[in-house]
Amino acid sequence: MKNDQSENKTSSRSPSKDFSERKRVLTPLRFFLIVVMISLISLGSVFGYETWTNQKVTEWKSAGENAAFYKNWDEAEQNLARAANARPEYESLRDSLRAVRQAESFEKQVTKLEDQLENGNDENAQDEIDNLITKMKENQNELLFAEQQRMLDIKEKALLISIKDDLNEELSIQSLAGKLLEVSEIEEEGAAELEEQIIDQIASLSIRDASEELSLYHFSEALDIIEIGLGYAPDHEQLQSFEEEIKAQRNAYQEEEYSRLAEAMKEAERQDHFNRTEAVSVEDWEVAAEDELIKLTGAVKNNGSRPISWIEITWSVFDEGGNVVAESLTVVDPEYLVPDGTGSFTDEIEVSETYEKVEIESITWYLE
Repeated sequence: MKNDQSENKTSSRSPSKDFSERKRVLTPLRFFLIVVMISLISLGSVFGYETWTNQKVTEWKSAGENAAFYKNWDEAEQNLARAANARPEYESLRDSLRAVRQAESFEKQVTKLEDQLENGNDENAQDEIDNLITKMKENQNELLFAEQQRMLDIKEKALLISIKDDLNEELSIQSLAGKLLEVSEIEEEGAAELEEQIIDQIASLSIRDASEELSLYHFSEALDIIEIGLGYAPDHEQLQSFEEEIKAQRNAYQEEEYSRLAEAMKEAERQDHFNRTEAVSVEDWEVAAEDELIKLTGAVKNNGSRPISWIEITWSVFDEGGNVVAESLTVVDPEYLVPDGTGSFTDEIEVSETYEKVEIESITWYLE
């Protein structure tokens, strides 16, 4: 009986012992499994969050860049700021955000310059434009490409305004030619009109300067000025017309000059003939006789156009038959007579024969 009970006890404790050992074996495994499951869940959550974050960063970056392309700076900055905050370790995102803010700042400066020029305030504008263009090039920001093109347009507009202001002052033809060259390289609206204005001013100045030379009969100089003007303003009707007028006046003047020259040559010949043959006239002369002495006195005048010298007067005494009974030669004092100058002469001859008359036979002189 006892044995049976003993056996029964043994068999009754046996299941309890087996269960207790199984429990002690399964508990560490279960804990490990739980840890593994928690780790996997955590890793999955982290991976999922990182994947979601990367996806959102990509979306924000794409949206920001797209907004920046259309110059929606606020939207671009907002999206890129989200992306940069989500991934602060990405330097490229901060660079993109910086580029957007920089582009927005440059756009505001460019707009301010445009407004300044629209209001007619171009003082120091050219320097500001050059400085801004230099800064844009130095930054190498791709978003500034459109603004750089815009700045080139603004620079041309500022140059046009500056040239218009310069045209209000009197400029030389050379200065206007320089302005014309600058304007010819500008495609801005109003450049063609300004180019025509400069061409008209060049033509006007050329005609004015040529007219001054023409009034002095400087035909070659006048034509040279018009030629220069036509070099800058080819086919300009007023210049071409004035060039023809100068040539016509030159031809008429040359014909008149030829006529005047021919007449002058004839007059010179007449004057030369007169100076050689008729320049000296006896203005007054008297003859006085005392016994056998005949005395001749008188005055002469130089009626010619050239000075003369050494005037010799030959005079003779005639009898009733017209025969020369005596003759003499005397020299006028002074020896040198200017045009319209006068001189005197005196001489005497001793005549023993009867005489009838006294005559001045000839007068000779030397032309200076």
